[in-house]
Amino acid sequence: MMDMKGVIELVNTNRGTGQKEDLHRMRLLLEKLGNPQQALRCVHVAGTNGKGSTSAFLSHILREAGIRTGIYTSPHLEKINERIMIDGVRITDKAFIQTTKAVARHVESVEEETGERLYSFEILTAVSLLYFKEQECELVILEAGIGGRLDATNVIERPEVAIITSIGYDHMKVLGETIEQIASEKAGIIKEGGTLIYSEMTPSVHAVIEGKARESQATVRRIRTEELKEVQLSDQGGQFSFKGQKELSVRLIGRHQLMNAALAVEAAYELNKKGFEIQAAHIRSGLVNTGWPGRMEKISEQPTIVIDGAHNPEGVAVLKNNLKELYTDQSLILVCGMMKDKDYMSMIRQVRPLCKKVMTVSPDPYRGFNPFETARLLSDEGTEAEAFDSVTSVIDKLKQESSSKDTVIVMGSLYLIGAFRASW
Repeated sequence: MMDMKGVIELVNTNRGTGQKEDLHRMRLLLEKLGNPQQALRCVHVAGTNGKGSTSAFLSHILREAGIRTGIYTSPHLEKINERIMIDGVRITDKAFIQTTKAVARHVESVEEETGERLYSFEILTAVSLLYFKEQECELVILEAGIGGRLDATNVIERPEVAIITSIGYDHMKVLGETIEQIASEKAGIIKEGGTLIYSEMTPSVHAVIEGKARESQATVRRIRTEELKEVQLSDQGGQFSFKGQKELSVRLIGRHQLMNAALAVEAAYELNKKGFEIQAAHIRSGLVNTGWPGRMEKISEQPTIVIDGAHNPEGVAVLKNNLKELYTDQSLILVCGMMKDKDYMSMIRQVRPLCKKVMTVSPDPYRGFNPFETARLLSDEGTEAEAFDSVTSVIDKLKQESSSKDTVIVMGSLYLIGAFRASW
């Protein structure tokens, strides 16, 4: 009999064989489930960073409009149920178990027929699609896991709107070594005759995305930075005007979140054209009511603690810019924990000049970096650094020694961010 432990073993444990060359396994599994994706109207969101925040903004706008909205995101911070929600409510353990059991009975036959093992993310995506169909969602926001072209979420035929939030260097072993190759993989979510919204990036990335859109005869809308007007920022959130809507407010911190909000607003306009009744008031209240844990999130005032799941070069660059803009006069302490397969030293070096001290802790006992070796390397480079063997020991130290004048920035793997958030 399956319980939540069995669910997690199936949908959140490393499994699967070989590189993905196409989506045949995923399509076969969904076929055995009656193709639930064909009954759903979807928004598809891809990008290196910003997918979760953009999806959250749009989800809140749709909820304000009274549209029954499913949202599928990854990874989770504290509990896997966070990944599958309807109108802001997580899937219950009971529903998760029941839906996973319905999918699990077909996993073995798919693996026998293909001679390959399904990846956990493929199984979880099938669970989410089946659940959203059974719960009769009017619209579903699907966040791609890695890339786009070969991502399990790309089984949907043509979304109402596709969104690409950003392109940066991450998952290069899977997506390619150049920014153009990565952009091409992300642009794989563009469908024939579809609608794409994307944020301003670099000319070479624009060329890749626009080229793919032309091939697919898709409608494209690029949000330019200068379209966000009357921008105001603080460590309480931000405000901006966009396309005639004045003084739109968000609680998420950082300049980048205004672009994420604008992408969601533009998507809402497109959805309105397709029959979803979304008014200006829904957009305004949806944005200001959006929270997204672990992304430039302030979790404490005394001392000020901001947690941010920046774990790739683009994310760390955004974090650095936000720190320079919002905390110029602050004494900063950096708590960092990253996976050992990341170029973590170069990312720490980006933020280090802004901080008086670095505290290192591993986000995962097997896949995380060695905090003691990392602290030693930083010390050799002239940085005050201290290593810790657990998140709780970091927190104990902060409670003992940090002053009310210190601002603590927790940066790195979302596993670290989730553990720190839960423990503080």
